[in-house]
Amino acid sequence: MHSARVALLTGAALLALAVTAVASGMRPPPLEDGTLSVRDGRATILLRMNGGVIGRFARGKLTVTESPGGGTTVVVRGGKRPKFINARTTVYSGANIRFRIADDRRVVVRIHGSKINFSAVGRGEAWLDGWGNPALGVYFDGSYSLNGDNYRSLPDQRARVELAAVPTAP
Repeated sequence: MHSARVALLTGAALLALAVTAVASGMRPPPLEDGTLSVRDGRATILLRMNGGVIGRFARGKLTVTESPGGGTTVVVRGGKRPKFINARTTVYSGANIRFRIADDRRVVVRIHGSKINFSAVGRGEAWLDGWGNPALGVYFDGSYSLNGDNYRSLPDQRARVELAAVPTAP
C-alpha cells in the first residue's frame, strides 16, 4: 500500500513537471513598447500607459493623473493656469497647449480637443473617440497610426486599442 502511494505521488509529480515544461515552452514572447500617433484629431483620447507621450493641440483640455509615489515627468506649455483636482490629477485647458509626459509606471492622460497631434511610446491601452458625425457634416476627425501601420480615420465610436507590439525576430 505504501509503495503504491509513493508510485502515485511520483507519477503525479512527473506529470506536473511535464505540463509545466510544455506550458512554459508555449508562452508568447514578451511584448515590447508600442507606438500610437494621432494627426489633426478632433477627439477624446484616453491613454493608460507606462511610457511617454509628446504632443500639442489647438484648443481643449488635457487631464494628467500621475502614478502613485510620484516620478512622473509632466511639462505643459500654453493654456490657462492648471487646475489641481487632487494630489495626483491636474487639468490643463485653453489654446495652443504643448505637452510632454513620461513615467515608467502607469500614467493616465486624457485629451479632449481639436487639432490634436501627438506621439506615444510605451505599453498600456488607449481609447479613441473621434468626433466625426456624417449626419452633421463632420466627415474628417483626424487619423491615427498604431505600431507604424498606415494612418486611418479615428473611430467615430469609442474604440480600445492596445499599446504594445510583438517583438520582431532577431
